[in-house]
Amino acid sequence: MYGWRGRIGLLVPSINTTMETEFWRIAPEGVSVHTARIAGGRHGTPEELRGMESASRQAAAEVAMVEPDVVVYGCTSGSFFEGPDWNGRICEALTAIAKAPTVTTAGAMAECLLAGGVKRVDVLTPYVEVTNERLRQFLRTFGIEVATLGTFDMLDMFDHAKIEPGEIYRKVKEIATPKSEAVFVACTQLRALEVLDSLERDLGKPVYSAVQASAWAGYRAMGVDPRVANCGSLLRKLSDPGVAGSREGHRKSA
Repeated sequence: MYGWRGRIGLLVPSINTTMETEFWRIAPEGVSVHTARIAGGRHGTPEELRGMESASRQAAAEVAMVEPDVVVYGCTSGSFFEGPDWNGRICEALTAIAKAPTVTTAGAMAECLLAGGVKRVDVLTPYVEVTNERLRQFLRTFGIEVATLGTFDMLDMFDHAKIEPGEIYRKVKEIATPKSEAVFVACTQLRALEVLDSLERDLGKPVYSAVQASAWAGYRAMGVDPRVANCGSLLRKLSDPGVAGSREGHRKSA
């Protein structure tokens, strides 16, 4: 059976065209990715983001049929918009439905920054101001201050995928400041994965993306080291002793 090392149940907004592709790029031999789509969310309004919480439950019920080892709720704004408690309730509900631990992109964002000892971060998003302010508030509850926030200021979330990696690279270079200890590129619809290594070399600091952080949290939860060498330092750290791999081999080939 495919997924003998681990199966990822990936929940993405119905308009997302980036995250599933990048998750398959990261997936090593023995890990499979099974996607269900969350209805709504194209315009990123507060009403749509709140509505995705209930819509995600149907998606979790569908992906539960493949008996995933971890569920990844793959929408950054959809998991931070109403704060950490709301994010926690999403995890609890989806875990109960899918019978597998759930990680969210917003939770992974905070977790990877805290794991790196980051207290000040520069952030790049495609969001409008109301959503950007909610992101600042979310990180602030974890003791993380946003030093500079740059944005493409686009309400239509489908169009976020049309932003080229080169544009993301240039925008990050514009907003990155010496005051920050890292940079985070928010939104699982942005194609940031392929420029993370270049940005880290050129800025001399960690640069994380929403997809990368979600994958990192998911592989940690599964105890699997994907051994990814070209998608930023965060995923390479999964190869450090004791970080992942403690549950390797927990599935048998079928």
